[in-house]
Amino acid sequence: MSRLQRELACRRRLGDGAGERWLWALGSSLPWVGLAVLLLHALTRRTMTPFLYGLTALGAVGFLVLTLGGLPDDLANRNRLPSGTVPAAITLICVAAFAFGHRQGQEKAAVEARKWLELDR
Repeated sequence: MSRLQRELACRRRLGDGAGERWLWALGSSLPWVGLAVLLLHALTRRTMTPFLYGLTALGAVGFLVLTLGGLPDDLANRNRLPSGTVPAAITLICVAAFAFGHRQGQEKAAVEARKWLELDR
């Protein structure tokens, strides 16, 4: 990557406001559709850090869900909830975890961009 490309990508990372960063994070966390948003964000900002943070958060939540095992189904049976409620709730929790992780990764990438721009001066 040339110096000019790196500088433009760093300026894009720093130019994103808080609301725009949340939109990127929520858009990339959507099942299936989010992959295109995620790739677009990674290519235009030249960073995989938000994706890796989101993946780590998703892995932690996934591990928690797998560790709990049949607990969500048991709670659904006790409370007589519809059968699709538990998978939908787990999906929403995973989407939220990825979005929060992605957002934290954006903050880390912005800090790195600021350091790169200071070093280039």
